[in-house]
Amino acid sequence: MRVVRGFRHLGLGLQRPAATVGNFDGVHRGHQQVMRDAIAAATARGAESVVCTFDPHTRQVLRPQHSPELLQTLEQRISAIESLGVDVTVVIPFDTGIAATGRRAFVDDFLFGELNVGSLHVSKGFSFGRGRSGKTEYLEERASELDFEVIRVEARELESEQVSSTRIREAVRAGDIESARHLLGRPFAIRGSVVPGRGRGRELGAPTANLVPENGCLPPPGVYAGFVPAQGACLAAVMNIGHRPTFEPDGSLSFEVHLLDFDGDLYEQHLDFDFEARLRDERKFGSTADLAEQIRADVEEARRRLGAEIS
Repeated sequence: MRVVRGFRHLGLGLQRPAATVGNFDGVHRGHQQVMRDAIAAATARGAESVVCTFDPHTRQVLRPQHSPELLQTLEQRISAIESLGVDVTVVIPFDTGIAATGRRAFVDDFLFGELNVGSLHVSKGFSFGRGRSGKTEYLEERASELDFEVIRVEARELESEQVSSTRIREAVRAGDIESARHLLGRPFAIRGSVVPGRGRGRELGAPTANLVPENGCLPPPGVYAGFVPAQGACLAAVMNIGHRPTFEPDGSLSFEVHLLDFDGDLYEQHLDFDFEARLRDERKFGSTADLAEQIRADVEEARRRLGAEIS
């Protein structure tokens, strides 16, 4: 997949591609539906599929006081888009200048001029241009003049509930990992860098990688089972999110990942943790021996919950 960053003078040389535009935080099942519709249309006419996404999120620029906690880093978003089979991703560096682009200029200069679109695939409520003045009806009018199609894609619903990034954020913040996975169509994952810790995990028989997450939206304190893609494999793991209540907490939130049956060096690496299940709440233990015993129980429960996927 080609990844291009910019808004003007892109020089893509595309021949009537099928495109879609949006923030696409989470690349959830609803986003996937729109992207797959564009991919199918592109394939049918021998063209390329294009996803245009904004970075930063438009609300971080337009309404920073109400900007969402993002489900993904930009790298995770691009990876999720690529996994669908998209040919080109255009990352639009959103700022006040681009926000001030009028709806006519957005269609004529970007969609038609830069992308040379053959079809634009949009979901319900799509809007664009300065003040979100460009609605689907306006887009359809301009499309008829410029000879491209506007394809409306029905909103995705699961069990009568509309799929949305907002609903997924609510599930993640509540620790409802199963619902988040259902709406995303894959496990919710956080990405972060590994930094040195205090070595307490190793003393307790479960060495941990201390993660500094880069995602904005994070699950609440607790113990979780999941997988870490690393060193060419998908490694079973347990993550503890919490304030270390057994060890005189300083108020900071820690993210400690114990990889089952692994004792390698992960410092200064970037890791993803794919959440599969919430095992229990965080709690304080009367002694380190009690905590060590609980950690062993957590590991065994993780093995059971992750099941046959561990190899």
